[in-house]
Amino acid sequence: MESQEMSNEQRQQDFAERLRRIEQKKAGAAEQPAPQRPSRSEPNNTYGVPKEDNTVRNGIIWAFIFAALGAGGYYGWHAIPEDLKQAVAGLTSSEVNSVASVDVDATTEVAAPRPVESDTMSDQGPLFASPAVAHQGTGPLSLNDIATQIALPTGDTAIGALLPFARNAQCDLRNPLPTEKVVNVRIETALLPAPIQAFSDQALAALLLANIEAVTKNGKSAVSDARITDQKTSLDVFLTDTSAPLYLVLQNLGPGVIWNIHSAPNVTVAHVAIIASSFSGLVAPPNNATFEALLVPDFVAAHSFGADDEIRPCMIRPWRNPQPDWIGSIKAERGNTLYENQMSSYAKGYAAYNSWYTATLGVDASTNLVTARDAAHVLVGPQPSEPIPYRSMAGRDVYFMQTDHMIAGDTATRQAMTERLHNDLLVAAIGGDASLLDPAVVTRAAQ
Repeated sequence: MESQEMSNEQRQQDFAERLRRIEQKKAGAAEQPAPQRPSRSEPNNTYGVPKEDNTVRNGIIWAFIFAALGAGGYYGWHAIPEDLKQAVAGLTSSEVNSVASVDVDATTEVAAPRPVESDTMSDQGPLFASPAVAHQGTGPLSLNDIATQIALPTGDTAIGALLPFARNAQCDLRNPLPTEKVVNVRIETALLPAPIQAFSDQALAALLLANIEAVTKNGKSAVSDARITDQKTSLDVFLTDTSAPLYLVLQNLGPGVIWNIHSAPNVTVAHVAIIASSFSGLVAPPNNATFEALLVPDFVAAHSFGADDEIRPCMIRPWRNPQPDWIGSIKAERGNTLYENQMSSYAKGYAAYNSWYTATLGVDASTNLVTARDAAHVLVGPQPSEPIPYRSMAGRDVYFMQTDHMIAGDTATRQAMTERLHNDLLVAAIGGDASLLDPAVVTRAAQ
């Protein structure tokens, strides 16, 4: 096992070195050493005198945050002072759930997706912004061709209850029955907003430490204005295939997704399996279908080029197989060595994922697949002869992978709650006074 790990590490280093040489070749210049940042102890502040060394104080702050959050929700919660616990508890009475789970997802802030042109091609395939619909056919398809009574979600949509559920502890999914048809959706990012934020204690701790470092090491005059959001996005999945009960596999590579399933008359959803790279959820599915979820970081280390091409147990990162019409594939075909490496890495990663997928579900990962780089709506099955009623997220319960903090509500309420949580913990960690992060200049008498 040790020799295998060393082999993987060496291969990853070789891959990174190859990319570095390619980048240098493209730039036509030798690598320059990184500039050295002036030390905070040098006389470069406004008054021309050094600031005091904050190493010990910073160590205490960092230790507090790691003690409070690093051990996970339950133990971290009991390490937080009582007055801070009461303040946070006031935030979480109905919408924020603090639970005893230890998560390896350390994402901090997730930016809202940029508006994109409908059916636009990217390096990694097409993007379908609303009202465009991703589907298995070749012609353009609009949301109005699929649905009626459309009420798209916004950041202020009032949902029903936000219900946490435990994700799979084992790297496995329910086996499809012989009578069920496996259908696939695989994207990177969903392009509709969702009124939900969720994040782990580890993500919050990482951002707090970044805030502190911005002041104590980088010389900023106030706490960094970075705030954790982990805003979720949503995607509509329209099901029109009536040929058999459907075993629906929903997969994404990017930020967390709220999947909203709309089924046409006579469609039966037998089971839903979610494979997600970040905390994700599901609007209560039609006909009370069973569901389960795998979170990629629970089983697979963070992605690094050259390290995802090994066929191995539980390789569940849901790579998409490069296609000839991708811009990345076209550039690789024309001899762009950077894209040759990238597309090769994606193809090998997909092969490793497909090996796990096939062994687990009994069908190839390309079976009945609808895929896109990013999308707002996808259609699984034929275009309906008549548009089907849109199933609004408003008022419906949303099941969500259990994590330390889950917040639902309008945009202003969610923002206020996350800022209070962030600020209260930061102030408590530094001793109750934010000014302690950036103390006044210390003057020293001439000797």
